[in-house]
Amino acid sequence: MNNCYRGYILIAFWVCSLAVYGQTEMQAIDTLRNIRLQEVIVTATQSDAPGTRSVIGQDAIRHIQATDLSVLSQLLPGVLVRNPDLNVPAAFTIRSATYENTTNALGTAIVVDGLRMNNNANMQQMGLEGRGSLFNSTVLSGFDVRSLSPSSVESVEVIRGVPSARYGDATSGVVLVKSKAGIQPFTIGIRLTATEKLASVGKGIAISNNGGTLYLGADYALSNQSPQVFEESYQRFGIQAAYAKDFRSATLRLNMRGYWMKDNDKRGQNTVDGEFRKYQDQNISFSANGQWKLNRSWISNLEYQLGFTYGSQKNESSTYYSGTQQVTTYTAQAGEHVGVFLPPHYFSQLSVDGKPLSGDVALTVNHRKTMGENISNHFQLGLHAEVEGNRGKGISFDPLRPPLEMLRVRTRSYRDIPLLYKYSAFAENHFILRYGKMRTEVQPGVRFTQLPTKRLQRNSSVDPRINLSQIFIDRADDAFLSRFSVRMGWGLMHKMPVLAYLYPDKSYTDMNCFTYNDAENNQRLTVMHTFITDRNFNSDLRLPVNQKFEIGVNFRIGGVTADVVWFKEHLKNGYCTSQLTEPFSYRRYSPLISKGEQPELTDEGVMNDGELLPYTLNTTFATYLSPQNGIEQEKQGVEYTIGPIHSKALRSSFYISGGYLDVCEKNTALSALHPQIEVNGKAYPYVGIYETGPSVANTQIWQQLNGRFQCVTQIPRIGLITSLTLQAVWMDKQQRGMESRFNNPVYTDSNNQKCLNPVYYIDGEGNQHPFTSDMATDERFADLVIKANTTTAFLKDSYKPYFLLNLRVTKEIGRHVSVAFCANNLLQSNPKRYRRSIQKYAVVNPDLYYGAEISIRF
Repeated sequence: MNNCYRGYILIAFWVCSLAVYGQTEMQAIDTLRNIRLQEVIVTATQSDAPGTRSVIGQDAIRHIQATDLSVLSQLLPGVLVRNPDLNVPAAFTIRSATYENTTNALGTAIVVDGLRMNNNANMQQMGLEGRGSLFNSTVLSGFDVRSLSPSSVESVEVIRGVPSARYGDATSGVVLVKSKAGIQPFTIGIRLTATEKLASVGKGIAISNNGGTLYLGADYALSNQSPQVFEESYQRFGIQAAYAKDFRSATLRLNMRGYWMKDNDKRGQNTVDGEFRKYQDQNISFSANGQWKLNRSWISNLEYQLGFTYGSQKNESSTYYSGTQQVTTYTAQAGEHVGVFLPPHYFSQLSVDGKPLSGDVALTVNHRKTMGENISNHFQLGLHAEVEGNRGKGISFDPLRPPLEMLRVRTRSYRDIPLLYKYSAFAENHFILRYGKMRTEVQPGVRFTQLPTKRLQRNSSVDPRINLSQIFIDRADDAFLSRFSVRMGWGLMHKMPVLAYLYPDKSYTDMNCFTYNDAENNQRLTVMHTFITDRNFNSDLRLPVNQKFEIGVNFRIGGVTADVVWFKEHLKNGYCTSQLTEPFSYRRYSPLISKGEQPELTDEGVMNDGELLPYTLNTTFATYLSPQNGIEQEKQGVEYTIGPIHSKALRSSFYISGGYLDVCEKNTALSALHPQIEVNGKAYPYVGIYETGPSVANTQIWQQLNGRFQCVTQIPRIGLITSLTLQAVWMDKQQRGMESRFNNPVYTDSNNQKCLNPVYYIDGEGNQHPFTSDMATDERFADLVIKANTTTAFLKDSYKPYFLLNLRVTKEIGRHVSVAFCANNLLQSNPKRYRRSIQKYAVVNPDLYYGAEISIRF
């Protein structure tokens, strides 16, 4: 049967169920046990605390059937649905136009049971100079949340607005994950989809009468996007142990978590036997937190938290190279050295071994004071110390058989990188004033962070923040307007640097000076000149800062609650890399043509028969990547949620949510580009400095308006919950552009091509000169002009509205068993939309995705 027809049948079944169970009198008796469940919440809800935040409970997590934490973001207003794919690293983004925005993901803090799960010490890369990226590496991006199984999560709170001053090292927002703990029923869960198999088990028990509680859980996941090829698979195994005990004057929470993830990729069907790419990630974390109840006049309680994480990350690959005649060197010293002839055919083995670790300890003093029935005050003062590092073996490969992408990279141990320490302090006050039916809340705070490192000139940050909330009406009666409140937030948020930016390896540029290859007489010699620079480390690197402002209203009319928030954010000094340049000179020796020669490299140069070979002194440029603060991001938008709108006749509740997002992201870092052409047998004598990378654009704009219409039908008597969600994208626009700070706009030449001139050019002596418009037509400099591949590159892509239908069904069978079914894009709606910028059609909406789950609880 066609999948489309299956979808229509399911909808018809659902509509029929509404018609049957929507009758005022029920004559038929269900043959299953009468469940009589209470109504559960399967959506994200706005917390009553100051600031904009969404709380996702366990019922919503179970109903949406998430495979990793990032899938839960689709419950937030304005976030589009995407299909789960455990074979691809997943990061959590907040108020982002795309899931793949690394700036947003890097600025999102993931906090699990008070312990920060950061990605700062991840060094799984080919170095900044490596031409290519490692398989499934999340370096320079957000934490890979595939390691957090939703089956072990009790609730998730996403702070989309201005967070409390107690949370730092973030620019986008904060995700607070609370793991399962305490007394829990014995639960077994099995989930099956077309490409995934997941299983979980958990149980929480009480230890004797006063021994506290212990929760134990484990989960396993197997994802294979190509069932015919098992090598292309992802596996995850996780365990958790949580102990909690309440003493008379103190509480104690202990949580241990470990996971093992493994990715295998066979790299397609045209690979050679013996080629592979693998990624393995193992991690163990420990956290302890609680409070000491002192109940003094000057201190109410003392909160404590300490944690430690240690991971083992390893990328391995085997690549077959055929027909190569390259020469290379593996020296780490500057100057001329005897090089290496690479074999014509060989396998290259690469290993990148990282062992990131982090530890932190925090103490928070709480002073709560109540002045009568109407005034209360909560003051917090906290100290936080953190350490991060990486003890891995680093990059290693056989220098005689190197990966061709690593010819400019040397082996390096991450153990040589020192540990990075961070110290933070925060103060915050939460004041509440009640008068009649109204309530005023003011929550000002400030956070100070210090990095005692000489790698940065500006190594401290100050983050002032404030959240205000004014409740004008809050009635429990059946009044038409039973609640009306206004909230506002403003604050600064800084992001600490990652180790890969603070400690980039030196840049190596190797030039071939001389090659002689007499195979008949087994005499050959190659001489390489190595230029080394450490200018790829940027001592002027600053901390990115995001200024957030928002204002929202929350009201309830006729029992229907609506929450609307307008926000504006401005991120400055976001992290990126740009290409820099430095000129250097090297000798190019005259070649030897005759056979039987015996050249050798001496301190004076290449000698043959006791004489120095003639040479010319060539000047060229070394280009290398350096960390920069080039990303600037401006965004504003509106998020709204309305509901629940109850319908007793249909036994359903309706929810409406969505948002408008306008994001402008530009890269203002200057970047060098050296044309790879020769002039009179020598390298091109100039390097252009541009306000963009290889393309002519440095700005990208996203505009999106979407809505989500959800119908949730709950029949507690038989334990049935269904949710049918229509996602509508009313507006979807994208456009690339060029914004110049130097009055250097993109122009159209006589061939109707988009062109961009460099701002400066650099000569062989390293001198910088302004580039004028007249130079664009000068033969000496014309090759420095960048041209777009298409004349339509800057046209706006604007899509007509498109829609998507998703279905979730959960059914309780008896007291202990529940089954669930999910389907994304139930009707397989994948319309094509024309992209004017690239003159091609794009397919919107994810493909059909479906799965089933069974859960057994005792």
